[in-house]
Amino acid sequence: MLSEGFKQKPTVVLLASVVLVTIHCYFGSIRFAASSTVISGMINPVTYMFLSAFILFGLIPALIVKGLFKEKLRNFGLRIGDWKFGILSTLLLFPPILLFLLFPASQMAEMQSFYPLDRAINSFSAQFFQMELFRGVLYYAAWEFFFRGFMIFGLRKYVGDWIAICIQVIPQCLWHIGMPTGEIFSSILGGILFGYLALRTGSVIWPFLLHYLIGIGMDTLIIFGNS
Repeated sequence: MLSEGFKQKPTVVLLASVVLVTIHCYFGSIRFAASSTVISGMINPVTYMFLSAFILFGLIPALIVKGLFKEKLRNFGLRIGDWKFGILSTLLLFPPILLFLLFPASQMAEMQSFYPLDRAINSFSAQFFQMELFRGVLYYAAWEFFFRGFMIFGLRKYVGDWIAICIQVIPQCLWHIGMPTGEIFSSILGGILFGYLALRTGSVIWPFLLHYLIGIGMDTLIIFGNS
């Protein structure tokens, strides 16, 4: 019988990965906000995208964990974890990523036409720092909790660590469709790296920090190169 194989947690996690990512792609995007005179008249479309990500990838999964699963958020990576390994990994990984991946990518016209996400920003102004702050607090924090925390820690018991990492790579890669070509492919490798880092440290804080630094690094290189 179909009901005999039903397991609530992995079923909810997998369905959420489809539904929430789809909603964000269609109704939480910069394009959607910019096309709505009501939304764009109230809030910057980029900030809208960050805020919608916070709700869909952060708040709703957290409510599912607490309300439906009846578990602690720390079980899904919201804890310090192995901070020594986390700090060391970030310090060792970010410099070569910056030098060998971000710098060459920042010279490409495709990347320069896409970043920074707020196309009105072309200098290191207060608007730039505000965008990066919102990007970290609202967007990257929720992103890492959803894909590396909610999905991986929610699935690992049922499919194993590496399969859980691979599963979460799928929706996060599909979310990147329409973005620069190199970023789509790098999202696959990045998803694996960030997933491993989350499991190794037992925390989503360290993949969040590395991901955030990569995002800021790309914007900084592009603005610096065009100034």
